[in-house]
Amino acid sequence: MTHPLATNEQRELEALALRIAATPAVRAAREKARALLLGNPSAMTRDGAAGLDRALDQWVMGGVVAIANNDPSRPRALWAIDNTPREWFGHVFPGAAVAIDNPDNVNRTAPLDGAWEYRINGRFGKNPTAQTSFIVTPAAEGQLRLGGTIAALTNLDLQTDDDGNFTITLNKRPAAGRINHMQIVDGPQMLAIRDSHSDWRQQATAIHILRESGPAPAPPISEEALVRAAAETIVDFVAFWLEFKNTFWKTPPFNQVIGPLGRDGGWGYQAGGRFKLADDEAFVITTRDGGAAYTGFQVSDPWTISPYPFYATTSRNSSQVTPNPDGSHTYVISLVDPGVANWIDTAGLHEGWFMLRWQNLKSVEPQSLLQSAQLVRLAEIEKSLSPGTPRVTLQQRSAEILKRTREYESRYRTHAPAD
Repeated sequence: MTHPLATNEQRELEALALRIAATPAVRAAREKARALLLGNPSAMTRDGAAGLDRALDQWVMGGVVAIANNDPSRPRALWAIDNTPREWFGHVFPGAAVAIDNPDNVNRTAPLDGAWEYRINGRFGKNPTAQTSFIVTPAAEGQLRLGGTIAALTNLDLQTDDDGNFTITLNKRPAAGRINHMQIVDGPQMLAIRDSHSDWRQQATAIHILRESGPAPAPPISEEALVRAAAETIVDFVAFWLEFKNTFWKTPPFNQVIGPLGRDGGWGYQAGGRFKLADDEAFVITTRDGGAAYTGFQVSDPWTISPYPFYATTSRNSSQVTPNPDGSHTYVISLVDPGVANWIDTAGLHEGWFMLRWQNLKSVEPQSLLQSAQLVRLAEIEKSLSPGTPRVTLQQRSAEILKRTREYESRYRTHAPAD
């Protein structure tokens, strides 16, 4: 099995995006977009000012890849919504994130249009991810923007052969008894393919998308035209995700939990909010997994861009948590290691966002997933912990971080793609 992410299409699109992003026209558009961020209240805070240019660069590259991979007559699955730089294919791709990007996810997107019919050939790995989802949303304004769900499938819905191979058809006709079918609509759309790792050693799903029928495609868009399109749309793309940050969950008060709320398409639940902590404070959250195949907890900076996940325990999934004696999980968000096993390190951030996720659940009352949440002084944290809350030593924490680094890098440390 060739590596599911190290494809020729990935190599070509990353190289194209790097060339587009380096052009003077796109660099000039970046500076115009920077003015938007400078005028935002987040830029007036210490953490917001420190993360401004990193957030801007992630959003700009997101806008570039949205342009580079926007031909629905030639759909290609591109892994992009990830803020972690990676060195492969003879280049360094700096990442392209949009909002509270999750290090447990491999997010790939592809452009679709109802004028064509498509087929996805896929294969689950020998050690498959906890959830693989296929979600189609509208894309009238371009790729990598939010929209309501048109069609959705997860690995629980798919029928496969004994080797994990499957085929999904996508067209405007209803399923009418066909298995593994997604009914799309007229107009431009985006297919989002999400592999959620409950363990970073799991293998992303191999994906290949084919256009099966429809009008003859137009000639490929020239690189010069793509540069012009990127330069013309970068400011609007950044403004879109800046507005998302400004209005997400109606900008809730600090240190409160919103949710759990059902995900559009019925494939899971999410909860979260904003944290604001002094050096000597902690936000303690206790949850239950509800039998979910995947759970995740992540923090991000005020712009919704997450810290790099392998230098610190800024996130945790199902394999990275230690349960309490009663089966619940207690997370502690703080700047200083409290010695609690499930520490969520803010990576020096005093304020930002946090998100909890539950995916591939059986029937569950969503409110039962969140047990408690409270802001406490670190010196008094014992009062907020239930008896038997698991602890770790400094040596165990150091070993945990080294293990995270090795396991995260395994998703892209690979040989060159096959022709």
